[in-house]
Amino acid sequence: MEISESVLRKALENIYKKKFNVDTDIEPHLFEALRDVFNKATDGAFAASDHDRDFQQQLRHSNDVFSAFKVHRMQNDMVARLMDSNGNLKPFKQWLKDVLPIASHQCGAWLKTEYDTAVLRAHQAADWQQFQRESDVLPNLKWMPSTSLHPGEDHRHYWGVIRPINDKFWNEHRPGDRWNCKCSLSSTDEPITPVPDNDEVSQPQAGLTGNPGMTGETFSDDHPYFPKSCQDCDFYRPDLKNRLKNLFTNRVKDCYSCPYIDKCIDRLGTDGFKLERKYPNGGTLYIHSDADKDKNDYKAILTIARIFAKEGKTVRITPRLHHKSEEYRSIYGSLIGTRYERKCPDFQVDGVFYEYEGFIKPWNKKKVGRMLSHGLDQSSRIIIDNTKGCSERFIRKQIMARIHLPKQAIDEVWIYEKGNVRLFYKDGTFYKNNGGN
Repeated sequence: MEISESVLRKALENIYKKKFNVDTDIEPHLFEALRDVFNKATDGAFAASDHDRDFQQQLRHSNDVFSAFKVHRMQNDMVARLMDSNGNLKPFKQWLKDVLPIASHQCGAWLKTEYDTAVLRAHQAADWQQFQRESDVLPNLKWMPSTSLHPGEDHRHYWGVIRPINDKFWNEHRPGDRWNCKCSLSSTDEPITPVPDNDEVSQPQAGLTGNPGMTGETFSDDHPYFPKSCQDCDFYRPDLKNRLKNLFTNRVKDCYSCPYIDKCIDRLGTDGFKLERKYPNGGTLYIHSDADKDKNDYKAILTIARIFAKEGKTVRITPRLHHKSEEYRSIYGSLIGTRYERKCPDFQVDGVFYEYEGFIKPWNKKKVGRMLSHGLDQSSRIIIDNTKGCSERFIRKQIMARIHLPKQAIDEVWIYEKGNVRLFYKDGTFYKNNGGN
Protein backbone atom coordinates (compact mmCIF):
# COMPACT_ATOMS: atom_id res chain seq x y z
CA MET A 1 0.00 0.00 0.00
CA GLU A 2 2.92 2.34 0.64
CA ILE A 3 4.20 4.87 -1.90
CA SER A 4 7.92 4.27 -2.38
CA GLU A 5 10.36 7.00 -1.41
CA SER A 6 11.83 7.06 -4.94
CA VAL A 7 8.40 7.58 -6.54
CA LEU A 8 7.53 10.32 -4.08
CA ARG A 9 10.90 12.02 -4.63
CA LYS A 10 10.43 12.03 -8.43
CA ALA A 11 6.92 13.40 -8.07
CA LEU A 12 8.05 16.19 -5.77
CA GLU A 13 10.87 17.14 -8.13
CA ASN A 14 8.41 17.28 -11.04
CA ILE A 15 6.04 19.48 -9.05
CA TYR A 16 8.82 21.79 -7.88
CA LYS A 17 10.23 22.20 -11.40
CA LYS A 18 6.71 22.37 -12.89
CA LYS A 19 7.55 19.81 -15.54
CA PHE A 20 3.85 19.66 -16.34
CA ASN A 21 0.91 22.05 -16.13
CA VAL A 22 -0.05 21.76 -12.48
CA ASP A 23 -3.44 23.39 -13.13
CA THR A 24 -4.74 21.16 -15.91
CA ASP A 25 -2.58 18.01 -15.71
CA ILE A 26 -1.69 15.39 -13.14
CA GLU A 27 1.73 14.39 -11.82
CA PRO A 28 2.20 10.95 -13.47
CA HIS A 29 4.31 9.13 -10.87
CA LEU A 30 1.93 9.89 -8.01
CA PHE A 31 -1.11 9.10 -10.14
CA GLU A 32 0.20 5.71 -11.16
CA ALA A 33 1.25 4.79 -7.63
CA LEU A 34 -2.08 5.80 -6.07
CA ARG A 35 -4.13 4.18 -8.84
CA ASP A 36 -2.26 0.93 -8.22
CA VAL A 37 -2.99 1.16 -4.49
CA PHE A 38 -6.73 1.53 -5.04
CA ASN A 39 -6.83 -1.15 -7.74
CA LYS A 40 -5.11 -3.51 -5.34
CA ALA A 41 -7.75 -2.66 -2.75
CA THR A 42 -10.72 -3.33 -5.04
CA ASP A 43 -9.39 -6.22 -7.16
CA GLY A 44 -9.25 -8.51 -4.14
CA ALA A 45 -13.05 -8.55 -3.94
CA PHE A 46 -13.29 -10.19 -7.36
CA ALA A 47 -10.30 -12.54 -7.32
CA ALA A 48 -12.35 -15.76 -7.27
CA SER A 49 -15.17 -14.70 -9.59
CA ASP A 50 -15.54 -14.41 -13.35
CA HIS A 51 -19.11 -13.09 -13.10
CA ASP A 52 -18.27 -9.46 -12.48
CA ARG A 53 -15.29 -8.62 -14.71
CA ASP A 54 -17.11 -5.75 -16.41
CA PHE A 55 -18.24 -4.40 -13.05
CA GLN A 56 -14.69 -4.72 -11.73
CA GLN A 57 -13.51 -2.56 -14.62
CA GLN A 58 -16.09 0.07 -13.62
CA LEU A 59 -14.55 0.20 -10.15
CA ARG A 60 -11.07 0.40 -11.70
CA HIS A 61 -12.15 3.37 -13.82
CA SER A 62 -13.53 5.06 -10.72
CA ASN A 63 -10.16 4.44 -9.05
CA ASP A 64 -8.48 6.22 -11.97
CA VAL A 65 -10.72 9.25 -11.57
CA PHE A 66 -10.47 9.34 -7.77
CA SER A 67 -6.65 9.06 -7.95
CA ALA A 68 -6.51 11.87 -10.52
CA PHE A 69 -8.46 14.27 -8.31
CA LYS A 70 -6.51 13.22 -5.20
CA VAL A 71 -3.19 13.92 -6.93
CA HIS A 72 -4.51 17.19 -8.36
CA ARG A 73 -5.49 18.41 -4.89
CA MET A 74 -2.17 17.28 -3.43
CA GLN A 75 0.04 18.87 -6.11
CA ASN A 76 -1.80 22.17 -5.98
CA ASP A 77 -1.60 22.30 -2.18
CA MET A 78 2.14 21.83 -2.61
CA VAL A 79 2.50 24.40 -5.40
CA ALA A 80 0.83 26.96 -3.13
CA ARG A 81 3.90 26.72 -0.90
CA LEU A 82 6.52 27.27 -3.60
CA MET A 83 7.01 31.00 -2.92
CA ASP A 84 8.28 32.67 0.22
CA SER A 85 6.72 35.77 1.79
CA ASN A 86 8.62 37.98 -0.66
CA GLY A 87 7.32 36.15 -3.71
CA ASN A 88 10.61 34.35 -4.41
CA LEU A 89 10.91 30.65 -5.22
CA LYS A 90 12.02 28.74 -2.14
CA PRO A 91 15.12 26.53 -2.33
CA PHE A 92 14.10 22.93 -3.01
CA LYS A 93 15.17 21.68 0.43
CA GLN A 94 13.13 24.37 2.19
CA TRP A 95 10.08 23.68 0.04
CA LEU A 96 10.49 19.94 0.61
CA LYS A 97 10.43 20.53 4.35
CA ASP A 98 7.28 22.64 4.01
CA VAL A 99 5.32 20.11 1.91
CA LEU A 100 6.36 16.87 3.59
CA PRO A 101 3.43 17.12 6.06
CA ILE A 102 1.07 17.19 3.04
CA ALA A 103 2.79 14.17 1.48
CA SER A 104 2.85 12.34 4.81
CA HIS A 105 -0.87 12.91 5.35
CA GLN A 106 -2.01 12.17 1.79
CA CYS A 107 0.32 9.22 1.18
CA GLY A 108 0.38 7.93 4.75
CA ALA A 109 -2.35 8.02 7.38
CA TRP A 110 -5.18 9.21 5.15
CA LEU A 111 -4.21 6.88 2.30
CA LYS A 112 -4.42 3.95 4.72
CA THR A 113 -7.96 4.98 5.68
CA GLU A 114 -8.90 5.32 2.00
CA TYR A 115 -7.33 1.96 1.19
CA ASP A 116 -9.10 0.16 4.04
CA THR A 117 -12.43 1.72 3.11
CA ALA A 118 -11.91 0.87 -0.57
CA VAL A 119 -11.37 -2.78 0.41
CA LEU A 120 -14.59 -2.79 2.40
CA ARG A 121 -16.68 -1.02 -0.22
CA ALA A 122 -15.37 -3.24 -3.02
CA HIS A 123 -16.42 -6.33 -1.09
CA GLN A 124 -19.81 -4.74 -0.42
CA ALA A 125 -20.12 -3.98 -4.15
CA ALA A 126 -19.20 -7.56 -5.10
CA ASP A 127 -21.68 -8.86 -2.51
CA TRP A 128 -24.41 -6.68 -3.98
CA GLN A 129 -23.84 -8.18 -7.41
CA GLN A 130 -24.20 -11.62 -5.85
CA PHE A 131 -27.34 -10.57 -3.95
CA GLN A 132 -28.96 -9.49 -7.19
CA ARG A 133 -28.16 -12.79 -8.89
CA GLU A 134 -29.67 -14.74 -5.98
CA SER A 135 -32.63 -12.46 -5.23
CA ASP A 136 -35.22 -14.95 -6.53
CA VAL A 137 -34.06 -17.44 -3.86
CA LEU A 138 -32.83 -15.06 -1.14
CA PRO A 139 -34.96 -11.92 -1.57
CA ASN A 140 -34.04 -10.12 1.66
CA LEU A 141 -30.91 -8.53 3.11
CA LYS A 142 -29.84 -8.59 6.74
CA TRP A 143 -27.65 -5.94 8.34
CA MET A 144 -24.82 -7.78 10.08
CA PRO A 145 -23.02 -6.37 13.15
CA SER A 146 -19.71 -4.59 12.70
CA THR A 147 -16.56 -6.68 13.04
CA SER A 148 -14.65 -3.68 14.39
CA LEU A 149 -13.13 -3.96 17.87
CA HIS A 150 -14.49 -0.49 18.58
CA PRO A 151 -17.63 -0.06 16.45
CA GLY A 152 -19.26 3.34 16.17
CA GLU A 153 -22.77 3.99 17.37
CA ASP A 154 -24.15 5.30 14.05
CA HIS A 155 -25.17 1.87 12.78
CA ARG A 156 -25.67 -0.16 15.96
CA HIS A 157 -29.49 0.16 15.97
CA TYR A 158 -29.58 -1.28 12.40
CA TRP A 159 -27.84 -4.52 13.33
CA GLY A 160 -30.20 -7.40 12.60
CA VAL A 161 -32.62 -5.35 10.47
CA ILE A 162 -33.98 -7.40 7.52
CA ARG A 163 -35.49 -5.67 4.50
CA PRO A 164 -36.15 -6.65 0.85
CA ILE A 165 -33.23 -6.09 -1.52
CA ASN A 166 -35.26 -3.48 -3.46
CA ASP A 167 -36.53 -1.67 -0.37
CA LYS A 168 -35.98 2.11 -0.30
CA PHE A 169 -34.45 1.59 3.16
CA TRP A 170 -31.19 0.58 1.47
CA ASN A 171 -31.14 3.89 -0.44
CA GLU A 172 -31.09 5.78 2.86
CA HIS A 173 -28.97 3.50 5.05
CA ARG A 174 -26.08 1.26 4.09
CA PRO A 175 -23.02 -0.34 5.59
CA GLY A 176 -20.01 1.49 4.19
CA ASP A 177 -21.33 5.05 4.34
CA ARG A 178 -18.86 5.78 7.15
CA TRP A 179 -15.09 5.72 6.75
CA ASN A 180 -13.72 2.36 7.93
CA CYS A 181 -17.22 1.04 8.60
CA LYS A 182 -16.99 -2.74 9.07
CA CYS A 183 -20.69 -3.55 8.97
CA SER A 184 -21.90 -5.79 6.15
CA LEU A 185 -25.04 -7.26 4.57
CA SER A 186 -26.05 -10.88 4.16
CA SER A 187 -28.70 -12.29 1.83
CA THR A 188 -31.43 -14.29 3.52
CA ASP A 189 -34.94 -15.71 3.19
CA GLU A 190 -35.71 -14.81 6.81
CA PRO A 191 -38.84 -12.66 7.27
CA ILE A 192 -38.49 -8.92 7.10
CA THR A 193 -38.32 -6.89 10.30
CA PRO A 194 -39.60 -3.38 11.09
CA VAL A 195 -37.43 -0.35 10.64
CA PRO A 196 -36.15 0.79 14.07
CA ASP A 197 -38.42 3.26 15.89
CA ASN A 198 -35.53 5.67 16.36
CA ASP A 199 -34.70 5.61 12.66
CA GLU A 200 -33.49 8.89 11.22
CA VAL A 201 -32.16 9.50 7.75
CA SER A 202 -28.50 10.34 8.38
CA GLN A 203 -26.30 11.74 5.66
CA PRO A 204 -23.38 9.58 4.44
CA GLN A 205 -19.92 10.95 5.07
CA ALA A 206 -18.41 12.89 2.17
CA GLY A 207 -17.10 10.53 -0.49
CA LEU A 208 -19.26 7.60 0.62
CA THR A 209 -22.61 8.53 -0.91
CA GLY A 210 -24.38 5.92 -2.98
CA ASN A 211 -24.27 2.15 -3.13
CA PRO A 212 -21.00 1.12 -4.86
CA GLY A 213 -22.70 -2.10 -5.95
CA MET A 214 -25.09 -0.02 -8.04
CA THR A 215 -22.96 2.99 -9.01
CA GLY A 216 -19.73 1.12 -9.83
CA GLU A 217 -17.84 3.83 -7.91
CA THR A 218 -15.44 3.04 -5.08
CA PHE A 219 -15.92 6.56 -3.71
CA SER A 220 -18.50 9.18 -4.61
CA ASP A 221 -17.72 12.51 -6.26
CA ASP A 222 -18.92 14.59 -3.30
CA HIS A 223 -15.53 13.90 -1.70
CA PRO A 224 -13.57 17.12 -0.96
CA TYR A 225 -10.99 16.17 -3.62
CA PHE A 226 -13.63 16.78 -6.28
CA PRO A 227 -14.84 20.19 -7.49
CA LYS A 228 -18.23 21.43 -6.33
CA SER A 229 -19.36 21.96 -9.92
CA CYS A 230 -18.10 21.70 -13.49
CA GLN A 231 -17.45 25.44 -13.52
CA ASP A 232 -15.06 24.98 -10.58
CA CYS A 233 -13.15 22.14 -12.26
CA ASP A 234 -9.70 22.72 -13.79
CA PHE A 235 -10.21 19.80 -16.17
CA TYR A 236 -13.52 21.05 -17.56
CA ARG A 237 -12.49 22.85 -20.74
CA PRO A 238 -15.21 22.65 -23.40
CA ASP A 239 -15.14 24.83 -26.49
CA LEU A 240 -17.24 28.01 -26.46
CA LYS A 241 -20.26 26.34 -28.10
CA ASN A 242 -20.43 23.52 -25.55
CA ARG A 243 -19.67 25.87 -22.67
CA LEU A 244 -22.68 28.04 -23.55
CA LYS A 245 -24.84 24.96 -24.08
CA ASN A 246 -23.90 23.54 -20.70
CA LEU A 247 -24.44 26.91 -19.05
CA PHE A 248 -28.01 27.19 -20.33
CA THR A 249 -28.86 23.54 -19.63
CA ASN A 250 -27.55 23.80 -16.06
CA ARG A 251 -25.03 20.98 -16.48
CA VAL A 252 -24.99 18.58 -13.50
CA LYS A 253 -21.61 17.41 -12.27
CA ASP A 254 -20.85 13.73 -12.93
CA CYS A 255 -17.10 13.33 -12.53
CA TYR A 256 -17.04 9.59 -13.17
CA SER A 257 -18.64 10.05 -16.60
CA CYS A 258 -16.75 13.19 -17.57
CA PRO A 259 -14.89 13.09 -20.91
CA TYR A 260 -12.55 15.90 -19.82
CA ILE A 261 -11.03 14.06 -16.87
CA ASP A 262 -10.90 10.89 -19.00
CA LYS A 263 -8.84 12.75 -21.61
CA CYS A 264 -6.48 13.97 -18.90
CA ILE A 265 -6.04 10.40 -17.60
CA ASP A 266 -5.54 9.08 -21.13
CA ARG A 267 -2.71 11.55 -21.62
CA LEU A 268 -0.88 9.98 -18.70
CA GLY A 269 -0.63 6.57 -20.36
CA THR A 270 1.04 3.90 -18.20
CA ASP A 271 4.43 3.24 -16.60
CA GLY A 272 5.23 6.95 -16.59
CA PHE A 273 4.36 7.46 -20.27
CA LYS A 274 2.13 10.41 -21.10
CA LEU A 275 -0.06 10.50 -24.20
CA GLU A 276 1.28 13.24 -26.47
CA ARG A 277 -1.00 12.67 -29.47
CA LYS A 278 -3.69 10.28 -30.67
CA TYR A 279 -4.38 10.15 -34.42
CA PRO A 280 -7.71 9.37 -36.16
CA ASN A 281 -6.39 6.06 -37.48
CA GLY A 282 -5.64 4.85 -33.95
CA GLY A 283 -1.94 5.71 -33.91
CA THR A 284 -0.66 7.01 -30.58
CA LEU A 285 2.47 8.71 -29.34
CA TYR A 286 3.49 8.45 -25.69
CA ILE A 287 6.44 10.26 -24.14
CA HIS A 288 7.94 9.16 -20.83
CA SER A 289 8.03 11.89 -18.22
CA ASP A 290 11.78 11.26 -17.74
CA ALA A 291 12.68 11.32 -21.45
CA ASP A 292 15.62 13.67 -22.00
CA LYS A 293 14.10 16.49 -24.03
CA ASP A 294 17.28 18.55 -23.80
CA LYS A 295 19.58 16.21 -25.71
CA ASN A 296 20.71 17.31 -29.16
CA ASP A 297 18.82 14.68 -31.17
CA TYR A 298 15.50 14.82 -29.28
CA LYS A 299 13.84 16.97 -31.95
CA ALA A 300 14.67 14.40 -34.62
CA ILE A 301 13.47 11.54 -32.40
CA LEU A 302 10.18 13.33 -31.80
CA THR A 303 9.71 13.95 -35.54
CA ILE A 304 10.38 10.30 -36.37
CA ALA A 305 8.09 9.08 -33.58
CA ARG A 306 5.26 11.27 -34.91
CA ILE A 307 5.74 9.86 -38.42
CA PHE A 308 5.33 6.29 -37.17
CA ALA A 309 2.34 7.24 -34.99
CA LYS A 310 0.64 8.91 -37.97
CA GLU A 311 0.85 5.54 -39.73
CA GLY A 312 -1.37 4.00 -37.04
CA LYS A 313 1.39 2.61 -34.82
CA THR A 314 1.81 2.87 -31.06
CA VAL A 315 5.03 4.73 -30.33
CA ARG A 316 6.70 5.37 -26.97
CA ILE A 317 9.70 7.66 -26.50
CA THR A 318 11.68 6.06 -23.69
CA PRO A 319 13.93 7.39 -20.90
CA ARG A 320 17.49 6.59 -19.85
CA LEU A 321 17.32 4.42 -16.72
CA HIS A 322 19.68 2.53 -14.48
CA HIS A 323 19.54 -1.15 -15.42
CA LYS A 324 18.99 -2.25 -11.80
CA SER A 325 15.93 -0.06 -11.27
CA GLU A 326 12.35 -1.34 -11.15
CA GLU A 327 11.47 1.09 -13.93
CA TYR A 328 14.10 -0.45 -16.19
CA ARG A 329 12.57 -3.90 -15.74
CA SER A 330 9.13 -2.48 -16.40
CA ILE A 331 10.05 -0.67 -19.63
CA TYR A 332 13.02 -2.62 -20.97
CA GLY A 333 12.18 -6.04 -19.54
CA SER A 334 12.18 -7.66 -23.00
CA LEU A 335 15.88 -6.77 -23.35
CA ILE A 336 16.92 -8.59 -20.19
CA GLY A 337 18.81 -11.75 -21.11
CA THR A 338 19.67 -10.45 -24.58
CA ARG A 339 22.81 -8.72 -25.87
CA TYR A 340 20.99 -5.42 -25.30
CA GLU A 341 20.44 -5.86 -21.57
CA ARG A 342 21.39 -2.63 -19.75
CA LYS A 343 20.77 -0.62 -22.95
CA CYS A 344 18.08 2.06 -23.28
CA PRO A 345 17.00 2.44 -26.94
CA ASP A 346 15.37 5.75 -27.88
CA PHE A 347 11.81 4.60 -28.60
CA GLN A 348 9.42 1.72 -29.23
CA VAL A 349 7.18 1.14 -32.25
CA ASP A 350 4.41 -1.40 -31.59
CA GLY A 351 6.51 -2.89 -28.79
CA VAL A 352 9.76 -3.10 -30.79
CA PHE A 353 12.75 -0.98 -29.75
CA TYR A 354 14.56 1.38 -32.12
CA GLU A 355 17.66 3.53 -31.72
CA TYR A 356 18.18 6.82 -33.54
CA GLU A 357 21.70 7.99 -34.39
CA GLY A 358 22.52 11.51 -35.47
CA PHE A 359 25.94 13.08 -36.01
CA ILE A 360 27.94 15.95 -34.59
CA LYS A 361 29.06 18.56 -37.09
CA PRO A 362 31.14 18.86 -39.21
CA TRP A 363 29.88 16.13 -41.54
CA ASN A 364 32.01 13.51 -43.27
CA LYS A 365 31.28 10.08 -44.72
CA LYS A 366 33.03 8.25 -41.89
CA LYS A 367 30.20 9.32 -39.60
CA VAL A 368 27.81 6.95 -41.37
CA GLY A 369 29.87 4.02 -40.11
CA ARG A 370 30.01 5.51 -36.62
CA MET A 371 26.24 6.04 -36.56
CA LEU A 372 25.70 2.43 -37.60
CA SER A 373 28.13 1.06 -35.02
CA HIS A 374 26.88 3.20 -32.14
CA GLY A 375 23.24 2.54 -32.98
CA LEU A 376 23.69 -1.22 -33.30
CA ASP A 377 25.24 -1.29 -29.82
CA GLN A 378 21.80 -0.20 -28.54
CA SER A 379 19.41 -2.09 -30.82
CA SER A 380 19.32 -4.30 -33.91
CA ARG A 381 16.84 -1.80 -35.40
CA ILE A 382 18.26 1.64 -36.03
CA ILE A 383 17.50 4.91 -37.80
CA ILE A 384 20.44 7.01 -39.05
CA ASP A 385 20.52 10.66 -40.01
CA ASN A 386 21.32 11.14 -43.68
CA THR A 387 20.49 14.83 -43.86
CA LYS A 388 23.68 15.49 -45.82
CA GLY A 389 22.57 13.08 -48.54
CA CYS A 390 25.28 10.44 -48.50
CA SER A 391 24.83 8.02 -51.42
CA GLU A 392 22.73 4.89 -50.89
CA ARG A 393 25.56 2.85 -52.38
CA PHE A 394 27.95 4.03 -49.67
CA ILE A 395 25.41 3.35 -46.87
CA ARG A 396 24.72 -0.11 -48.31
CA LYS A 397 28.45 -0.86 -48.33
CA GLN A 398 28.72 0.16 -44.66
CA ILE A 399 25.84 -2.14 -43.73
CA MET A 400 27.25 -5.06 -45.69
CA ALA A 401 30.52 -4.67 -43.80
CA ARG A 402 28.67 -5.16 -40.50
CA ILE A 403 26.05 -7.79 -41.30
CA HIS A 404 28.16 -10.74 -40.20
CA LEU A 405 29.81 -9.11 -37.20
CA PRO A 406 28.75 -11.13 -34.08
CA LYS A 407 28.23 -8.07 -31.89
CA GLN A 408 26.30 -6.02 -34.43
CA ALA A 409 23.26 -7.97 -35.55
CA ILE A 410 21.20 -5.91 -38.01
CA ASP A 411 17.45 -6.42 -38.41
CA GLU A 412 16.42 -3.03 -39.76
CA VAL A 413 18.07 0.18 -40.93
CA TRP A 414 15.95 3.25 -41.64
CA ILE A 415 17.11 6.55 -43.10
CA TYR A 416 15.99 9.92 -41.77
CA GLU A 417 16.40 12.83 -44.18
CA LYS A 418 14.52 16.02 -45.03
CA GLY A 419 12.01 15.46 -42.22
CA ASN A 420 11.00 12.00 -43.47
CA VAL A 421 11.96 8.45 -42.58
CA ARG A 422 12.12 5.46 -44.92
CA LEU A 423 13.04 1.81 -44.67
CA PHE A 424 16.43 1.07 -46.24
CA TYR A 425 17.27 -2.46 -45.07
CA LYS A 426 15.32 -5.26 -43.40
CA ASP A 427 16.06 -8.95 -42.87
CA GLY A 428 18.60 -9.19 -45.67
CA THR A 429 16.75 -7.03 -48.19
CA PHE A 430 17.67 -3.51 -49.33
CA TYR A 431 14.87 -1.14 -50.35
CA LYS A 432 15.19 1.57 -52.97
CA ASN A 433 14.02 5.11 -52.32
CA ASN A 434 10.55 5.42 -53.84
CA GLY A 435 9.83 8.82 -52.35
CA GLY A 436 7.56 7.48 -49.61
CA ASN A 437 8.00 7.16 -45.87
